[in-house]
Amino acid sequence: MSQEVRVTFLVTTPDNTPKSAQIFATGNHKKLSKWSPKGVALQKVGKNQYQKSFLFKKGAVLNFKFTRGNWDTVEKDEKFHEYPNRLLRVKKGQVVHYKVENWADMGKPEIKDHTWSGIIKEHKNFKATKLKNSRKIWVYLPPSYPASKRKRYPVLYVHDGNNVFDEATAFLGVEWELDETAEKLIKEEKIREIIIVAIENNYQRQEEYTHIHDPMCGGGGDADLYAHFIIKDLKPFIDKEYRTLKDRQYTGIMGSSLGGLVSMYIGWKYWETFSMAGVVSPSVWWAGRDILKVIQKTAKKPPIRVWVDMGSLEGTMDETEEGLPQAVVDARLLRDILIGKGFKLHRDLEYLEVEGAQHTEADWAKRVDKILLFFFGRPSNLSFIRKIFRI
Repeated sequence: MSQEVRVTFLVTTPDNTPKSAQIFATGNHKKLSKWSPKGVALQKVGKNQYQKSFLFKKGAVLNFKFTRGNWDTVEKDEKFHEYPNRLLRVKKGQVVHYKVENWADMGKPEIKDHTWSGIIKEHKNFKATKLKNSRKIWVYLPPSYPASKRKRYPVLYVHDGNNVFDEATAFLGVEWELDETAEKLIKEEKIREIIIVAIENNYQRQEEYTHIHDPMCGGGGDADLYAHFIIKDLKPFIDKEYRTLKDRQYTGIMGSSLGGLVSMYIGWKYWETFSMAGVVSPSVWWAGRDILKVIQKTAKKPPIRVWVDMGSLEGTMDETEEGLPQAVVDARLLRDILIGKGFKLHRDLEYLEVEGAQHTEADWAKRVDKILLFFFGRPSNLSFIRKIFRI
């Protein structure tokens, strides 16, 4: 068993922090409330000074932020840009000093230019009938779309659409570059031309991206309503508005983190609509790894293709006997259960562990090319795809 050591966060806040404010630390570790915005309260120990001590095992890799209780008050940098996740690998007992430059609600964020590539269409205030909310939808159209009036295209639906195409809307100002990557692979004739539908997340993200309530996280369980939104509200609109190939064999769904979890769930349960599920850095841990139980209790393997991946630095390093991050162990469990259901590696299942990769948009951007190749690679490029995956 790894030794636990005491780590103390000493946090200095900006002068405009309200005197009555409560400061919270939230992050990837269970002792940091698994990214609940109202995470672990820090104690005020002086003017603009807050403190909290934790016991972590040596080797733990912590990703975290500071908030004043919700994501609208999350910390920002000196220019009010998104502040990247703080990173600490626990090696010894120590006091670690952090400085919060600004709070999200204490200044006006800088307006950034769009970083779209190719043809992007935007649909504002798109309503979800059963969820009783609305959101933006962005649609990437392939290069031949304007000129080829009769040609129809496969469609990939992607969660956390804010982060997919555009630095101006992306979390931390870092996008997946899915539009740039698709443009490049299409022009190189390595994948077929596709339409990508990016679905904005909102304040109900945790609820919508989880299939069951988790009392430890204080919510969740609206994935079926979210699936209804995609299948009954959004897909019919996309199929009517754009020249799509409507059938399931041409329709995929993809996301990361909780978005990876919900992609697995929706692809598995609603296989009559989707034939591809991109499960990127999935939050398998949700509700006691209930997604594994969902898959195990299903009698018949659905006819879908599944991509699963995980970075080697996601999660904490010391929660398992293997000395691996729990997130990696969970991803392997998901892979093995899928294989047990009859999936074949490099055929209808692809699994990738990325050495040194963290739980970030930047790292996901580095591997979206492989995901697009797996789902939409041209048969003429089969040898190239096999080389990529070492088949």
